[in-house]
Amino acid sequence: MKQFLFFLYFLQAMGMKTIMSSYHCEPDRGSEFETGWQELLQLAAKCSDLIVVTRPFNREKAEKVFREKGISNTTFIFFDLPVAVNGFKKTSVGKQVVPYIWELILFFFLLKRYSRNQFQHAHRASVGSYRFPSLLWYFSPYFTWGPIASGEIVPIRFLSVFSWKGRVQEVLRLVLQHTSFVDPFVLSALYKAQKIGVATTATRNILPPFVRKKAYLQPDYYVVNKNDFQVDFSAYKAKEGGVLKLLFVGRLLEWKGIMFILKALRQLEGKINYEFTIIGEGPDRAVFQQYAEKYKLKVSFLGAKPRRDLSSYYASHDLFVSMDMHGRGSFTMVEAKMHNLPVLALDITDPDKLTGEELMIIITTKQQSVKAIINQIAQVLLDKYTEQNPVPLYQ
Repeated sequence: MKQFLFFLYFLQAMGMKTIMSSYHCEPDRGSEFETGWQELLQLAAKCSDLIVVTRPFNREKAEKVFREKGISNTTFIFFDLPVAVNGFKKTSVGKQVVPYIWELILFFFLLKRYSRNQFQHAHRASVGSYRFPSLLWYFSPYFTWGPIASGEIVPIRFLSVFSWKGRVQEVLRLVLQHTSFVDPFVLSALYKAQKIGVATTATRNILPPFVRKKAYLQPDYYVVNKNDFQVDFSAYKAKEGGVLKLLFVGRLLEWKGIMFILKALRQLEGKINYEFTIIGEGPDRAVFQQYAEKYKLKVSFLGAKPRRDLSSYYASHDLFVSMDMHGRGSFTMVEAKMHNLPVLALDITDPDKLTGEELMIIITTKQQSVKAIINQIAQVLLDKYTEQNPVPLYQ
């Protein structure tokens, strides 16, 4: 049945005039941007005429890539909200409200340009929450949506590693997850979609019953193109002995689980020599910095880096840490393994199903207290250090 649906979708998309919207869509950025970009490339290869509506983050880069690839059937339309509204997104409430507003105002922006059912196919792309609906279905009788995510729920006991602000945000998120299904815009988009791609089984399971039958786990969600990382590994120095080098790449958010690693490192004070490199920006950076400074942890915050420049970090570290608590993981897990860098992850991400078992070190969370989980992480780090340095740090 699944193969038939894919075949039907291929036949319907081939030769079609398609419109795609994507709140996040740009090459050489993080997972959400890259997902929208990969969806764009797939649609461009299938249809005869593609209109892509997205935000004007890096117009020159996007158009340059298309010129280099010789893709001539795609037209970009850049739409964004006023600067004052986008500035609101920096707040916790704004992160939930601004993408929602963008999706709704986009409808009126497009209504001035296109008529009802003017396109043969409409697709709302980029990984994002089902809480951010789309009215793109108005412009086509065949509407697809995805990959969508955010069906994962943080176990309540994990909130003890969050700040008070983080705890309130997670409780509000839990409420929003369910109240969204009384939102008429969300329900209309779910109803109108003929096909919905989901990033995880948790997202599929949280959808209403009438939606689940047309929702499928998107098999190529975590595919990474090796050509995005054209590097000469021989140019990098061999990994240093005597120090365990940990790496995190991604948005600095509390639900990313960085605090689990920091607390484990605090337990290991005086037992291992380590360096923890954190690459990325985000609203919760101050939470992690304050904790690291308070307990004098050896943590370096390097800020955001272009995606193509990450190879030097993947190639020069000993362990990638991915403690996502929303159970989604990210492209960085795959990128790290592509560079032969082992990945330490919580089992709630279902990493084996998403990225394969090779190079995975899994922390068991089921029926485990937060203290026990931190102890497991600390033991893994100690074992990894001892494996590289048989002689204890202090005799």
